[in-house]
Amino acid sequence: MSSELAIEVRNLTKTYRIFERPGDRLRQAFSLGKASFHKEFTALQDVSFEVCKGESVGIIGRNGSGKSTLLQLICGILQPTSGALKVHGRISALLELGAGFNPEFTGRENVYFQGAVMGFRREEIEQRVDDIAAFADIGTFIDQPIRTYSSGMYVRLAFAINLLSDPEIMVVDEALAVGDMAFQAKCMTALARIQAGGATVLFVSHDIGALKSLCSRGLYLEGGKVLEFGAAGDVAERYLRKMREEMNAEQALAPPTRSTEPFTASIDNHARAGSTKFKKSADFESQVAHFRYGEGGAKITHAELLDENSRRVSEVLFDQLVFISIYFESFAEANVSCNYYILDDKKNLILGAGLTLLDHPFIRMCDGDRYVVTYKTRLPLHEGNYSVQLQITAPIVLGQTAKFLDVVDDAIVFKVARRDGTRIWTRAYVKNEVEVQLC
Repeated sequence: MSSELAIEVRNLTKTYRIFERPGDRLRQAFSLGKASFHKEFTALQDVSFEVCKGESVGIIGRNGSGKSTLLQLICGILQPTSGALKVHGRISALLELGAGFNPEFTGRENVYFQGAVMGFRREEIEQRVDDIAAFADIGTFIDQPIRTYSSGMYVRLAFAINLLSDPEIMVVDEALAVGDMAFQAKCMTALARIQAGGATVLFVSHDIGALKSLCSRGLYLEGGKVLEFGAAGDVAERYLRKMREEMNAEQALAPPTRSTEPFTASIDNHARAGSTKFKKSADFESQVAHFRYGEGGAKITHAELLDENSRRVSEVLFDQLVFISIYFESFAEANVSCNYYILDDKKNLILGAGLTLLDHPFIRMCDGDRYVVTYKTRLPLHEGNYSVQLQITAPIVLGQTAKFLDVVDDAIVFKVARRDGTRIWTRAYVKNEVEVQLC
């Protein structure tokens, strides 16, 4: 089994001693353990997981959750306080800006220096140096001292060196965040390619979209402990859920702000009551019980995907016209929006809409009322499995932030069949117009 593993972590714990005064460190050394002049801070506690060879794992969590400490332990920069850690394969790491660079050397000289540290012969480095310089794309600065570099140049050169060293395990911390948009895109493409080539990737980022698209599994750290380890999309959604719940809790304690006042454009539903029969499904309640959260005040009771003949469907054709009907009841007074989002099998957001996006008034929700909101849309999607997330939200800052009253993941699950004729390869496709001219 170990031959299939790239990284094995067992009950890993890292504890730091915190001394209030410089002299306390010396007093501790001479106390022979009879007295304590420090406090202990546990950065990681009993962390266990395995990463298979060729797998990509995204590590997520708020600042201070232990992500960087974990990567430094895996790379051998730090030693654990307790637990076991095994790494099978040549590791290449991008952890800190300029880590390992000599600031007085030029960029080119640092390429040779880093290559020697990695165990490459000079001939092997010479074969790579032009490719490294081209990927870093820092122009004539490749022959200038590193101390003259901006933070972006540091990252460009460091990433190029690590990437072109043919690593078996690539470890990337949040250093890529300082790169510009074009370089970040190039790095993501490069990481995907080395992953496709069989390399193992450990990736730390606050970019949920990058984590979902690049990684097969996710590790969620909170307070130095593993909160969840599983499919990247599921782990990312749990992280987002916790962030939303905390935002709701903060808003509940915060005094009202003026940005909650201007929502006078709303539907008076007592005057607009229709003849649609309200639906409340015990099967739906059971299906979504483990996949819903929110502050309360409203509750989604049923949802369905319908075709043009009002028939429920679980498989649709490419670009088929459909209706997404959402039933919910209220237990408070508020201006709210009812939104839907379509996610692919990796939990990437593909399509979606809300009332404000459609320039539709908010619903003026009254205690005890029942509503049905129906969206009419098309599904120009690549073949595969999709799910629908539903939300009832109350605006905090119009068009920017909102309280989540009720959120239901996987409220509707459906399949899109392969497009007739020419197959599409993108996640979504909309009609184009084209003109060809002979010049």
